[in-house]
Parts: sequence; structure tokens; C-alpha cells
Amino acid sequence: MATVHPYQPKHITPTDEQIAVQMSAERTLIIEANAGAAKTTTLALRMAQAWTTGMPPERCLALTYTDTACQALQAALRKIGVPAPVVARFRIASFDAFCAAMLQEPYGPPVEQIDTQEALRPYVWEAVQRIEANESERWPEELQLPSAGDAGFIEDFLAMALWLKGTMKDDLERDDGPATPDYAGDLGIGYTQLKVFRAYERIRRRELADEPLFRGPYDATYDLARRLLEGDTAASLRRWPRNLQMVLVDEMHDMNAASFRVLRELLDSTQCQFCGVGDRDQVIYGAHGADAVFMGDAITVHTGRPVARLPLTPSHRFGRKLATKAGRLADKPYGSLAAHDTAVQLLCYDDEAECVDLIAHQVQHWRTATRGKMAGLAVLLRHPGQSIAIENRLLADGVPYTVSGFESYLLRPEVLLVRGLLAVATDNFDSVTEPRTREKLMRALVFFCGARIVVNGREHESQHDLLADAIRSVTDNPLFLESFFTNQILPNVEPAMQQRLQRALKVAKEAHGPDTLARLLEALQIDAVVREVFVSRQRRADALANLAGLSHAAQAFGSARDYFLHLNAAEQRQRELRSTASLVLAHIGHVKGLEFEHVLIPYLEQGAFPDPQAPVAQEKNTLYVGMTRARQQLTLLAHRQRPSAFVAQLGYAESTQAAKAPA
Repeated sequence: MATVHPYQPKHITPTDEQIAVQMSAERTLIIEANAGAAKTTTLALRMAQAWTTGMPPERCLALTYTDTACQALQAALRKIGVPAPVVARFRIASFDAFCAAMLQEPYGPPVEQIDTQEALRPYVWEAVQRIEANESERWPEELQLPSAGDAGFIEDFLAMALWLKGTMKDDLERDDGPATPDYAGDLGIGYTQLKVFRAYERIRRRELADEPLFRGPYDATYDLARRLLEGDTAASLRRWPRNLQMVLVDEMHDMNAASFRVLRELLDSTQCQFCGVGDRDQVIYGAHGADAVFMGDAITVHTGRPVARLPLTPSHRFGRKLATKAGRLADKPYGSLAAHDTAVQLLCYDDEAECVDLIAHQVQHWRTATRGKMAGLAVLLRHPGQSIAIENRLLADGVPYTVSGFESYLLRPEVLLVRGLLAVATDNFDSVTEPRTREKLMRALVFFCGARIVVNGREHESQHDLLADAIRSVTDNPLFLESFFTNQILPNVEPAMQQRLQRALKVAKEAHGPDTLARLLEALQIDAVVREVFVSRQRRADALANLAGLSHAAQAFGSARDYFLHLNAAEQRQRELRSTASLVLAHIGHVKGLEFEHVLIPYLEQGAFPDPQAPVAQEKNTLYVGMTRARQQLTLLAHRQRPSAFVAQLGYAESTQAAKAPA
């Protein structure tokens, strides 16, 4: 038998554990790993080994839960020396993107993808109305149907639907039986939710046709898994990769029943090797049905394949001090083989202003120490609404930054609504220099106002096409904005909204002084607008926080025109700064698989982190993910009087009366 030589990576020296994974001849292998133990790099080594021993990259499929994890795996392959053209040939995709590609008909148009709760809301109400109109309902006394406009019901329903599809509980347990109150209870949901769910799915799937009307988040995975569960096989899917030699799954702890059903079909329909890697303490998608149970004996039970297991134990990303803190949080031993140590410090603040000052000081110190190498610094947030004051300070200090997992607050819809009204009031749309921002601004005006575009002779055309045409016209000629607002928005909204808009424009045109924007928002009755438009409680809270931050910043300006020009200049400045090496301002959940030299995690305070609306275990895992992105330094910022419960779990004193030196 010919000797198999290990692939020799560039820039790293693999450990014995990594080499064992890279060279393993096991057909089915699961890697139990800790955070920072180089999971993604180790998968890249296994892929590189397969390529150098003759496997065409096209016959290797690597699946992840998020697009960010896909990018991290591609970066890891390049880092260890796999040529970029070869990296591009590996099939690397999120589960949902892979499933959408498998379901796509060769000559048909792609299924519409809808990703926001606001856009899904009409279909939920249509489902509610179907249930309400059903005269043959057997248990009407069990139904608790919502009143029109109940955003809380929509939010709760869509969250339940995401979990029910991820777990596939209804599909696995229904056995073609009727929907009864007892059955709904067995599923762990209400009878009303179950009835609306089934009606919603009939609408989405066009009364159970082959091609759905639309897909929401992760629906492609669910649709494929459901088809397989109902008896379809890989043979019925024209695009199915039948000649795969290797399948890999990164972040395997994020798998749910739907993605596992797809994985089963891949393993059953090919003779491929399989390698999955995960960390049971990084499950942060429990609301999607994610469960580390699929890292257990599920593959053996469902496919008959024996599973070999190998560990990736010590951290290579961070040193002993951070490993100790991570071990405290995860309640397990944690070691490090990193050649460097990782400083850990806790800084305390009394209010948001002091927290932002502390962040700015850390940013400036890093900027000086690294001579402007800002890309190694990340500020990780639990909620997007926490970015406003930080972004304003970064812009004021001339610090380049990019955002990940959310839009800059300058481009969030509620802020774009204000910018749009100010553009109309000042008749100065051309100062918005970026065409894409002009488009987003117009869409925000239509979205919040609930306007319908009306064009004589074009009544047969869709609102989508009419709006796209209007956007092109105004984007090309900003002078048309005032006419569009006057002739299309004001006449085509509800009378109450029309009055709000007119009052807000009057304030913007006539008022002066530091409270101008606050008065504009009051005239607009922005709290009511936000309640009417947004479904999610957290999204409504974030929107109001964004606008409160905007209003606070506007106090430094004497008129609406001055502040409007400032916002446009700030966006332009942010875009210009972004072209240089930039600090990363990100949602924690969006940086899984990534690493940074210095990580800051602010707002560790009661009511903020952990989020009281989320399971505590999931919040702890989220903090664990954020902390373990750091290589050289981790800085935590906690409220001095109301620290997060996690602060004590990390080993700090209950009373955080002073900033702590690096641990």
C-alpha cells in the first residue's frame, strides 16, 4: 500500500489532534471541540488532504449554518496554502443555500425569498382569516384568534413556526391525524398556533403544490427535509450531487431536525466520507430548533454508519487567562496551547455615555499601539440598537468601521424615514450622494407611510414594478423627490398618516433650535408608527432607541437642514473611512467562526445581556461565543450598579465598584 503523506500547510504547525483528524481513514467522523480549538482550520486541513491525494474539489461538499461560517472556511483554506482557484472549486454552502439550489427547477424562475417579519405579516393574517371563516371548526371554543393589528401575535407565531419547522415536530408526529387541542399540547404549542400554522403553510405552498409561492428564513431546508420525509429521494432531485466523495459539516452543534434530515439523505445516497465538527457550548440557535443531540448517536441510529470520534481540546486562539474565564462560563475544564496569553479585563461604567467613553479610549489605545491596524479590533453587541452612540463616537473620532450582522444606524429604515422627510422639507435630496441610499430612503418612505403607487394607465402593473420605476426616476434626478412625495405618497396613505406627515413636514420647514427633531418625531407620532409597522418587540425597541439616539445627536444643530446635511456627510464619511483598515462593529451571532486580536463586549448589564426575553442558557452560550473570538485581549464592560449575572459567573465580585485591571 502506498504511503499517504500529510498535506503540509503554510503558516501553521498542526497539533497531534489536528493531524489525527486530517489523516483519519474513518468513513464517518465527529469531532468534539472547544471554542478556539481551530475547528474550521482542522476541517480545512482534512479538505486539503483529500485534494492533495487526488479528490476533485467538486466532489467535496462542506455545509454550515450561516454564510459567515462559509466565508470563514474559505478563508481557512486560503490561509493554510490551498490556492484560491482550488478553494473556489470546493462546494461550500450554508444548508439553506444548498437546499434552495437542490429544489430549484432547471428552467423555472427562483422562488421569492422573504426575510422580514413585516413582509410575511400579510400571509399570517390571511391564514388567521381562513381559520376565522371556517364554519366547520370542531373546537371553536379552543381558538383564541388575535384581533387585527396584533403585532405580538405575528411575532410569536413566526417564532413558533421557525422552531416547529426546524424541529419538524408536526411533520414527524402528525401521522395524518387531525389537528386537535390535545395534539397541539403534545407538540408544546397552542391549538390556535397549530391551526394558523397549517393554514399559513397551505398558503405559502400554494395549496401544497410542488413549488411554493415564497420562502421565509430557512424554509428551503424545511421544504427539502419535508419532501424527503414524505418519501422523495435523491433520485427525484435533478441537481442532487450523486458523486460526492466527502461531506463535511462545520458548527455541527447548530444542526436541527430539518438540516439533519438533509444530511441523512446525503450520507444514504452516496458512499462519501463524513466529518462533522462542533462545540456543544456554542448552541445559540435553539429558537431555530438547533440541538447538539445530532452530534450524538443520531447518525448511527438513522443511517447505520458507525461513528468514530476525535477531540479538539485546547485552545489555539487564546491563552490561559481567557481559557480559565471560558471554562468558568461553560462549567468545564478548558486548556490552551496558544504560544501567547490573552489579557482579560473588566471595565465598569455608570451610564451609556461613560461606557462609550471607555470604548473610545480602548479604540484609540489600540489604534496607536497597532499604528492603525484597526481590522484586528471588534466591538461585539447583543442587539443592533446598542450601536448608535458607539457609531456616533467613532464618526466623531474619525475611526474607520464596518458593521456586520446589521445595518449602520444611518441606514436603518426608521432613520431613513426621518432622512427622507428632511430631504422633502429641505428640497435637498441631491446631498444624499449614494444611489443605493437614495433607493433605500424612498423605500423607507413608502414602507412606513403604507402608500400605494398609482399611475394612470398602469393599473395592471405590480406595486413592486411601479415603485422600482419611481425609484429609478428619483435616483437619476433627485429634484423629483418632492413631486413623488406630494403626488404619490401624501394622496395615497390613510388620512391619519397624511395628517402626521403634514405636521412633521411643517415642523421640519419652520422650526429651529436643538429640539427640532424631537418635535418632528412628536408630530409624526413616531411611537404609534413604529408599533403599526414593526412586528418584533425587540425590533420596535431598537427602532425607538435608534430614533432617540438620533434625536439626542440632533440637539447640537440649529435647524433640520443643518442636521440633514450632517447625516448625509456622516454617511459619506463612514463610507470613505471604510475603505481603509476598519474596526468591526458586529452582532455576536454573526461572528461565529471568526477571530480578532482584541474583542470588546459592552453593555453587560441587567435587562440587556442576558436578554430577559431569551433562554438564559442560550444567552450564556452567546456570551461564550463572543468572548472566545479574542486572541490577544478581551475587554468586558459591565454596569457598575447593575452588572449582568454573567459577571459573577466569570469569577468577578458581585459588586463591581471599580474598573478591574487586566486579569
